[in-house]
Amino acid sequence: MKKNKLLIAIMLVFISVLCFGGVRAYADVDIDRDLGSEPTMTISPPQQKIVLIPGETFEGSIQISNRAGASKDLKYSVSVGSFSLSKDENGNTDYNSTDVDTITAYNQIMDWIELEKTEGSVAPNTTDVVPFMIHVPEDAPAGGQYATIIFQNDTDSGDSGGNVSIQNVIRFAASIFAEVAGETRNKGEIISNSVPSVLFTNKLTAESVVRNDGNVHTNAKYTLQVWPLFSDEEICTNEENPGDNLVMPETERVHVEECVLPKIGFFRAKQTVQVYGETSIVERIVFVCPLWLLFVVVFAIVVAAMWLVKKTKARRSSKK
Repeated sequence: MKKNKLLIAIMLVFISVLCFGGVRAYADVDIDRDLGSEPTMTISPPQQKIVLIPGETFEGSIQISNRAGASKDLKYSVSVGSFSLSKDENGNTDYNSTDVDTITAYNQIMDWIELEKTEGSVAPNTTDVVPFMIHVPEDAPAGGQYATIIFQNDTDSGDSGGNVSIQNVIRFAASIFAEVAGETRNKGEIISNSVPSVLFTNKLTAESVVRNDGNVHTNAKYTLQVWPLFSDEEICTNEENPGDNLVMPETERVHVEECVLPKIGFFRAKQTVQVYGETSIVERIVFVCPLWLLFVVVFAIVVAAMWLVKKTKARRSSKK
């Protein structure tokens, strides 16, 4: 009987560690941040949201600056590119693809943009202005039109003798989000919203998919909150600064929110996704357990079961 009570006590202690052990552990989690280096070239504004009228011309401009302390004049070139949300191998957003496959009904504006100049030079600590015009056709379709105005650093850097020339190719894209006046459709849906229940690592990944069926872009918002099972002290939350994803017309967008948890325990997770007035909320009890520990627990349970069976047989034999 005493051995049975001891076994039960050990299991209760183990469960308590799982439920409460993560309350303070997350305070030791470090976040590495790569702040990068200060760029020589900056552009402003990086994004413009404009309304276009069929048959009329819109006039705008973008500023390009060469930061204070730069060692030489900044030579640059300017071009027009399509707007794409694809990712390169480093995870960076591709804004300047001009492949034929990327030309859609929503970036016809590329052919409407006229740049006043396509190259220039900026002295250190000064700013240059690049004007542009958008000539909107009479039959321009209502809805979203998207493009980028791409600035490329064409400054050459070499040694003092001029024997080596290495081109420092850096590109910045100013995004144009235009809406052509007329009949627009604002329609979409949340296709999926999922939070895993069992994790064998301490990285929680919550995924969702949003569909935009309209003819203009929209923004979907994502909130992920995680607490220990029996505590209201949040382990992680982005409630004050929700994830915000651009969803282009007639496309689906996958979004992932992540949270680093303590390495073992039970937790409560809640993800909220919002788009076009629709809200999807998913709440889960999440169990985090390293795979090796799971094998240990299963082994312990099997051993305990075999011991109980053996003990029961021994008692029956003694009564006979």
